Amino acid sequence: MTIVKIVFHSGSGNTKALAEAVHKGSNQFADTELMEIKSNMITEGRFENKEFLNKLDKADAIIFGSPTYMGMVSGQMKCFLDATSERWMSQAWNSKLAAGFTTSLGLSGDKQSTLSYLVTFACQHGMIWISCDTPNSLFQGKSLEEATNRLSSNTGVMSQVNFGEEFKPTPGDLLTGEALGIRVAKLTKNFNK
Repeated sequence: MTIVKIVFHSGSGNTKALAEAVHKGSNQFADTELMEIKSNMITEGRFENKEFLNKLDKADAIIFGSPTYMGMVSGQMKCFLDATSERWMSQAWNSKLAAGFTTSLGLSGDKQSTLSYLVTFACQHGMIWISCDTPNSLFQGKSLEEATNRLSSNTGVMSQVNFGEEFKPTPGDLLTGEALGIRVAKLTKNFNK
């Protein structure tokens, strides 16, 4: 069975909502697990959870999700990513498949910087990055709320969420996340044949 892990940090719940959409898609074709980075896993600025990392060693693909804070992954996500250096040294994740997603308040918010960092991180591990191939359906006449890939991101999934508890990722952003999950699971299954 193909194993996909979705590792994410969420500050306000918006990235978690997107992670759940990615999980919904991936879980149709792979054994998929949501793995949330929580504050209690970080001690004095260092991510410490060996069981969490060991689970990732067994994955065929890892999908990374983070809010974009100040043009970069969240501090909690960066602590986690830094904690993978032993895996980098041993090349434990070499040839695993990877993908990513991000959310921010700003329409741009420099989300591309976050995704670019995740690509660089994955490539340093020797992982193979999977892009988002979902078309921007604004060009097919869909509304801003319903359109998939409305921010035209192919590096990974981007979601923009307005400020306030009543706002969450749009239905179109969630469908884009779900499509990424499906794509990663299917490609991973084919890759492992």
